[in-house]
Amino acid sequence: MIEVRDLRKVYPTRFGENVVLDGISFDLGKGEKLGILGRNGAGKSTMIRLISGAERPTSGSVRSSMSVSWPLAFGGAFQPNLTGLDNIRFISRIYDQDIESNLQFVDDFAELGPYLGEEVRTYSSGMRARLAFAISMIIEFDCFLIDEIGAVGDARFHDRCNRELFRKRGDRAMIIISHDASYIRDHCTRFAVLHGGKLEQFGDFDRAYGDFRAKIGLDAQDRFDPRELADNRQQLIETTHTIAMLDDAFRTAVQAGDWKRDDGQWDAAEKEYLGALALYPYQRSYWVQAAHAAKEMGEDVRAEIAYRTAIALGEAYGDVREHLEFVVQRQGDKLAQFPAHLYSSCAAQNAAPAAPDIEMFARAFWRGSTIDDTAMLALLREHATCDGALAVMLNDSRFDPRNTQPPQRRRSPASRIANLVTIACPHLSPSEKETLAASPALLAAPWRAIIAAGGFADWDALGQIPAEAA
Repeated sequence: MIEVRDLRKVYPTRFGENVVLDGISFDLGKGEKLGILGRNGAGKSTMIRLISGAERPTSGSVRSSMSVSWPLAFGGAFQPNLTGLDNIRFISRIYDQDIESNLQFVDDFAELGPYLGEEVRTYSSGMRARLAFAISMIIEFDCFLIDEIGAVGDARFHDRCNRELFRKRGDRAMIIISHDASYIRDHCTRFAVLHGGKLEQFGDFDRAYGDFRAKIGLDAQDRFDPRELADNRQQLIETTHTIAMLDDAFRTAVQAGDWKRDDGQWDAAEKEYLGALALYPYQRSYWVQAAHAAKEMGEDVRAEIAYRTAIALGEAYGDVREHLEFVVQRQGDKLAQFPAHLYSSCAAQNAAPAAPDIEMFARAFWRGSTIDDTAMLALLREHATCDGALAVMLNDSRFDPRNTQPPQRRRSPASRIANLVTIACPHLSPSEKETLAASPALLAAPWRAIIAAGGFADWDALGQIPAEAA
């Protein structure tokens, strides 16, 4: 049994105390597997270190009648000036293990080859993690502490780790933390959410996962920080693809989509993917997943929009072409008639349009602020550039240069307004972009504010609008 009582951990900083854990208590019995969900920085790894004894709590206690491992894939116990082989020998002696058999096991499992004879300080973080996991398996602990082991090594190494842990040692107690909620769902019998220094426990994964989604603010459709506006559309696309995957809310939504997809719940999967893309509309790879889900339901127009968007944002055309061609043909058309417009590193006006561009223009400049799928697909099919698509939209009867509709119907998330500023006004300095994006004038009358700031100056569309909009 492991008994954690009123565990508290506080780190002093220049700005005052940082309370990471605040009064955490729980018990873990033999064979129980506790999975802990929490966003980045919630204190999951800190809690694991406290339970392992690698770090001391500020207050509270951890008592155990079981032997407890160090955090798997944690190399802090190594002596960096010793070789991998010497560290194995040292740890084997401490735990009274057979040295030769342990050397053989670690050599086979970690697959570090001659590097086992090198000093550990020369290892990469991945090599240290592989060595730490392999050494963890030579000691038969009663409880294993697993800290993001899924991030170590390739798929084959993951399979070997899972076999050693969950098949050969399936009777052991475990505390598992991971960004991969499915890993926790598949391997744990109890669940908890760590948030704001507090630990809330659940006996059911779905309840725990629902609480986790609520606490990380998955439904908050705004990821705008005015200090981080991209310089231009190209940078917006390149940075969004990476930043989105670091956001807990985005990852949680796409993971939920993956689960629905694997269960054949295509409608629910598409909704989860589109919910994630509402947070980061210029993240290209999950437009493909949304398209696949729509295709499976026979929603070919939505599928084609999503495939064309993924391609326009930089997804490899060769990976998407056959899927795009399939949904085009199922609508009675040929891809040769409406070829895909590929991503290129160029100014926004010359770039291939994507669904986020069209939707953003519609919300900012049209009465009613929406565009249906048929009109969206027509624009994506027929126009090779954002400039061409915008020119058509500015000549549409719904174009509203004077913003005659009530301001409350013009509301858009701050992130969408920021994207509009980035795309229309790349010539502005970062501080000028920030000021414009936060201005009430832009929210109340987007077209007038953008034009007044010199937006779309290099776009041919500006010369093709009705005279009253000039």
